[in-house]
Formats: sequence, C-alpha cells, structure tokens
Amino acid sequence: MKALVFERFGGPDVLHYQDIPNPSIGPTDVLVRTKAIGLNFADVYRRKGNYHLTGTPPYILGYEGAGVIEEVGAEVSHVNVGDRIAFADVPFANAELVAVPQDKIIAVPDDISFDAAASVLLQGLTAHYLTQDGYSIQPGDYVLVHAAAGGVGQLLVQIAKLLGGQVIGLTSSSEKARAAAQAGADYVFLYEDNWVEQVKEVTKRG
Repeated sequence: MKALVFERFGGPDVLHYQDIPNPSIGPTDVLVRTKAIGLNFADVYRRKGNYHLTGTPPYILGYEGAGVIEEVGAEVSHVNVGDRIAFADVPFANAELVAVPQDKIIAVPDDISFDAAASVLLQGLTAHYLTQDGYSIQPGDYVLVHAAAGGVGQLLVQIAKLLGGQVIGLTSSSEKARAAAQAGADYVFLYEDNWVEQVKEVTKRG
C-alpha cells in the first residue's frame, strides 16, 4: 500500500509517498481502506519534532479518518465488510489501509460524506467532552468560548447553543468574529478589546 511517511523532522517537504507493507489485523480489529483522512495540529507538531515519537522511521502521521471496511477480525461481529465507518485516536491514518480496533469504530450514515466524517472527529470529541463531561451545559448557562472561530471553537459554539446556552465567543480579528457569529455565538468580542469587562456586562456576574 501507499502511505505518507517521513524519516526526519522538518517542514512539509520531509513528507513523501512510499510503498510499505499492508497492516495486519488482530481478531478484534478491522482493516479499513481510507477515503478521507483528518489533519490536526498534533500531526504538524509530530512532523516538526515537537512531540515525541516512538519506534523507528519511516513514521506515519494521522489519527483519524473515514473509509470502507475491507476485512473483519474473527471476534468482530457488529460490522461487516463494505460498511462505511470513521475512526479517531488510531495511529498511522495517513495510509491507504489502516488497522482499526473495534472499540474505535464509528458508523458513518450514507448522508454524511467521508470528508465531513474525517474532518470532525478529534475536534468533535474534544468539544463533546468539554460540554458534557467537563461541565454539563444547562439551558440559560453563559458559555465563554476562547478561539471561537477555530475548529474546536466553532463546534463548541454550536453544541452549546443546541444545549440551550448563551454563547460568548472570543476571537483575534473581525474576520474571525464573523465566523464565530455565523456558527451561532450570541456575542463575540475581540481579545484586543477589554473583553473581561464586556463579558461582565453581558452576564451581570462575570
């Protein structure tokens, strides 16, 4: 199979396509032919050498993607060959084939594209736990979202609104402020302004 690999740390120029052996799967894994692969800042940091990597080169980046199951492990019973799935927190995603543990499988409905599924998982899971596990947003809660125009930020804005929250977004520019507002933020303030006082004015309590 083809994979996007690198042998040394650096900029995008260190990446290249290379033929490597197909991954083998265990009894609780499935083999997925990728149709779309997510790109996150963590991938950039690993490529640049900011994050520690184990093993020896060639390294394969990527931790989320979407595709079609080509092979199913002997102990996997809830999915079949041909199923459309996505996965998150699975290494070596920048390849044509990825071995995915069954507990990482996320079914992808027919009306959701592979591109959309692969682009939202790690950021979406982050936004989900922040709005459900870190604190369960209740109707009427004020929710302050930093970097509200970023990937996680826009998802936080949308989820908080779905849960009935009043969302205050913070961004660094007018252009980003428009993006946060389009995502559904009720108020958007810029970091360069006195946003602390602006938030107090909106919430009446800080």
